[in-house]
Amino acid sequence: MVKGELEKIRDKKIKGMPDIVELYDGLCVLGGKVMLCELALTAKDLKAEDMREEVEIVGATTFISSLPDSTISFSF
Repeated sequence: MVKGELEKIRDKKIKGMPDIVELYDGLCVLGGKVMLCELALTAKDLKAEDMREEVEIVGATTFISSLPDSTISFSF
């Protein structure tokens, strides 16, 4: 969730695709969490300050410990 990437997708105006920024904002408003593995930052040469404000950088232990409270989990 690098800043500006969702806007690039939205600006492509893909037929039939909903506004991805609106969906992301709605997820956050409804209490959804976006967690990014801290190892992915290094592997993808990214920096925490490049991420959207709502993105939580976590380790595997934090991620796994949060799962019992989750109803849905997506991993990529």
